[in-house]
Amino acid sequence: MQRPDLTFAVMATRTRYLLALGLFLAAAGTGLVMYQRTQAEHLWGYLPLALYLLLWGAIAAARLTRADPATDRRFLLSSASGVLLGVGFPGYLPFPFLLLVAWVPLLLLQQDNRSTKTVFWHGFNTFLLYNILATFWVTNTAFAAGLFAVLANTGLMCIPWLAFHWTSRVSPRVSYLALVAFWLSFEHLHYHWSLNWPWLTLGNGFAQFPSLVQWYEVTGVLGGSAWILVVNYLVLQWYRSPTPRRMPVILLLTALLPPAGSLIRYLTYTPPPGETLTVSAIQPNLEPHYEKFSHDRSQQLELFTTLSLEALATTEGTLDYLLFPETSFGGVDEARPTSAPAFRALLDVLPHDRLHYLVTGYQGYYRFGPGEEVTTAVRYVPNSDGSEAALEALNGAAQLDLRTGDFQTYRKGVFVPGAESFPFRNTLFFLEPLVNSLGGSVAGMGTQALRTPFRGDRAEIAPVICYESVFGEYFTGYIREGAQAAFVLTNDGWWDNTAGHLQHLYLSSLRAIETRRAVVRSANMGACAFIDQRGHIVSRTRYGQRGHLSGTIRLNDSITPYVRFGDIPARIALLLAAMALLSNLAHTLRRRSTLDAS
Repeated sequence: MQRPDLTFAVMATRTRYLLALGLFLAAAGTGLVMYQRTQAEHLWGYLPLALYLLLWGAIAAARLTRADPATDRRFLLSSASGVLLGVGFPGYLPFPFLLLVAWVPLLLLQQDNRSTKTVFWHGFNTFLLYNILATFWVTNTAFAAGLFAVLANTGLMCIPWLAFHWTSRVSPRVSYLALVAFWLSFEHLHYHWSLNWPWLTLGNGFAQFPSLVQWYEVTGVLGGSAWILVVNYLVLQWYRSPTPRRMPVILLLTALLPPAGSLIRYLTYTPPPGETLTVSAIQPNLEPHYEKFSHDRSQQLELFTTLSLEALATTEGTLDYLLFPETSFGGVDEARPTSAPAFRALLDVLPHDRLHYLVTGYQGYYRFGPGEEVTTAVRYVPNSDGSEAALEALNGAAQLDLRTGDFQTYRKGVFVPGAESFPFRNTLFFLEPLVNSLGGSVAGMGTQALRTPFRGDRAEIAPVICYESVFGEYFTGYIREGAQAAFVLTNDGWWDNTAGHLQHLYLSSLRAIETRRAVVRSANMGACAFIDQRGHIVSRTRYGQRGHLSGTIRLNDSITPYVRFGDIPARIALLLAAMALLSNLAHTLRRRSTLDAS
């Protein structure tokens, strides 16, 4: 006769297998719906999120068929951390304080189990859920790009996690200090290599609430990352040892003092004396996948003209700046931007007595002259006489002075991996078809070394193109070159109406805090916005809204500590991480030599 507990275990295993099968079939159905929407030239919205979560659930159910309580507990702990990290990030619940406890379940798991394999896989589970929930929307750009971003970033996050686990085994007294050092080092290095994707920097999690992170003017967002990790550690210590009287006090002070002080700074901040400018940002709302780059350019020019004249009609007096979004014009010669037909037609219509400067993004090129040294981003195109011309593709911005006809140009300096650049081109040569499918180029794009602002009669303005607004220390380069305010020219329609465009908007608030510079965004799709020097979003448009947004900004010449010194927390973290790794290596070698001697 079969034992009841064995019968129950068999039934539980079968149930989990059936659940895994059901979830997998649901994922297949979701994939089919996504394919059908692609054929109809419709975007996916939140369908990639459903697809990823269904696949994750199917794999999890299949792996947990043994019905082992210890395995189930570890899985629940790591999943809880992933959900808290993902939901605490901007885009879902407006409650970033979840990040202050999100690491606790994962740290409990690591403490309870010393198996490196187990710690790795459950860390992978946490970071996979974090990436899925927070950045699934990248898949709307292209399926391969989204899947690669989620999996690759998950794997990279496991590196500092395993370094922490190694430290906890050989030097447990300093392991949590090492975790902060390893994680901040990882976040810092993620800003500074070819496969850069620092979107999920922990300090970005409070971007939706700039009033709580005013201290970023001193530390930058990595100061926020350090604070989040320290609070998680204190929560863990309090949970495991709730009896010490001092721990709740220390925890509350650490968790509440920085936001409280920040709130006081936010409410009492007074912008330094400076000139004010009137600005109008255009939102043409052209869908980038199927409309913007394939439809009649003359119709798009007519749309820009109409929206520009409407903006001027609603502005009293002279408009100082009119902003167009990223890649508003194509085929522009960098040396002669006003020779482009679209520019000429627009300049003929805009009233020079009502508007001083037009700032716009463009797709363009630079033509190398005979004998001029070419760059690695060069392309060769045939001339009419049978010879070849060397060209450099550009994602740039231009400022046109309608009164004098003068112009200035700027080249984007940070490129989206895959879509605009080919990371590790020589090593990953087999990914050429993927790069081309994303609309990027194997050759890459031309850039420039300095973050030069556009200079006018009354102001120096940073022309920040899309992805550049994600990089804090990079952004300070404009300020050190004299920028008194910033214009962000972007196109956030690649991600459909999901959390992506909101997260990108909120990141501009962090740049305003770090530099104390007002920011104006012009988005093709997404959100145009006016952001003051405190990071407060004064006004904004909505996704899918065609029109313009007008307002005033105040200039600022002062320099914040963050602009002056950069990512000091990262530099300290890099030093501590190097010391921890060397110490770990010494301990490991010493232990092995002792074992060999015995």
